Amino acid sequence: MTATENEQKKLSLIEAHAYWEHPDDGMNSPLEYLLDSETNRLRNESLLSVFEKHVDHADSILEIGCNAGRNLQALYRAGYQKLSAVEISQDAISVMRKYLPELYSRTQITVGPIEDIIKTIPKTRHDVIFTMAVLVHLPPESEWVLKEIAKRAKKKIIIFEPESKTADSPRHFPRRYKHFFQLCRRPQIEQWWPVPGLPKPYICRVFGARKLP
Repeated sequence: MTATENEQKKLSLIEAHAYWEHPDDGMNSPLEYLLDSETNRLRNESLLSVFEKHVDHADSILEIGCNAGRNLQALYRAGYQKLSAVEISQDAISVMRKYLPELYSRTQITVGPIEDIIKTIPKTRHDVIFTMAVLVHLPPESEWVLKEIAKRAKKKIIIFEPESKTADSPRHFPRRYKHFFQLCRRPQIEQWWPVPGLPKPYICRVFGARKLP
């Protein structure tokens, strides 16, 4: 790869981080994330249906890309108390602090790009790591993050992610998650499609504990 190609990759990652830190196109507002809409209610119900089946209330849970906290709030109300999150946008966390103050005070939150944070997370800290519509925004040069996630969930990985294009967007990077995580020795134990509240290309996949080599 030439120096120019490396610079272009680096620039694309910088641009991706800059956008998600401060979305500036009228989309992806943290406040919209918290709206009491039918879509958001359906997404909460889908999330809880999977967690009630696969996650104990005593488990420690990490959400990667929590935005203003809608998913975490649904889990907190359902009795899940050991919550942590990584979020790139300080603006989104400020919205959580204002509108969901109890959740904010009870959640361990790290602000910054997942690329800068994932390797600092101890491998034995979290029982469950989950995402919803977050990994799709990881550009190809950040795909190594998925391998780090595979190393760090003690019990399960739960993802709600698209595996084909949902829109003509330069920020969408669908990939074959089942194949990828199984290569990382995380066997899939369930999949769910379609997922109520999410567009048709989204699939929920649950991966079990890491197999020994």
